[in-house]
Amino acid sequence: MAIYKNSKYDILYYDDRSASEDNLCEVRIGEGEMVVDYEDDGERILYKGRDKGNGHFELYSEEVKGRATFHMFEGSRFIEGSWVEDGARGMWKIRLA
Repeated sequence: MAIYKNSKYDILYYDDRSASEDNLCEVRIGEGEMVVDYEDDGERILYKGRDKGNGHFELYSEEVKGRATFHMFEGSRFIEGSWVEDGARGMWKIRLA
């Protein structure tokens, strides 16, 4: 399993909130699974999910009742996708460290 500590993510919101950039996270990818692990307001958030094929991942988070999609090309250092949490939604991009 590849572990990318000190990765950074940017998050965009589909409401009046400003974008949030350069947030720290850890990403683990291996055996058809992806985990994105980060803190938000002191709470640890985990998004976990499976590869649906060709670098398309579908993830879920119990902590925030969220779901997300991520897409990545083989050999890329970027993962991009969308998210929905309790009616709020947006997009995010992770730069693997």
